[in-house]
Amino acid sequence: MFAASDGLWAMMSALRDRSRVARMLNMALQVRGVDGWSSMRYFLSLAPRERTVTDGAALLTPGTVDVLPPEGFRQMPPYDWPGLGTVREPQWLHAGPVRPLLRVPVIPADFPLPVGTHDAARTDALAAADPWGFPWPGARE
Repeated sequence: MFAASDGLWAMMSALRDRSRVARMLNMALQVRGVDGWSSMRYFLSLAPRERTVTDGAALLTPGTVDVLPPEGFRQMPPYDWPGLGTVREPQWLHAGPVRPLLRVPVIPADFPLPVGTHDAARTDALAAADPWGFPWPGARE
């Protein structure tokens, strides 16, 4: 099981309307600097099933965020990202099933960040050409 220690990253996943979103492209990470870890950096974009949708906020729907117990989770280790340096994501792993302690309802108005849109096929081509180039200039509509 995967979990996130960053509430905004978890909210993005909970709020996307899976019936209208073909794919989600997201990133939440910190970059290690001389004074420690940076603040969280985000990239959030949805690939709509309908090509006429260009407003990412229109692809959000009410959902829930599960609050999980910390026991048994381990954080994904930091890694090197070419051009950025050492980064870490707020992603945590657990080997087995986990029962939520609480389910928190969220609505699109709760989400404080802009949500872009992208073309899934164009982004796939950019990723194939430069796997470490995320978020691939030109991916967003």
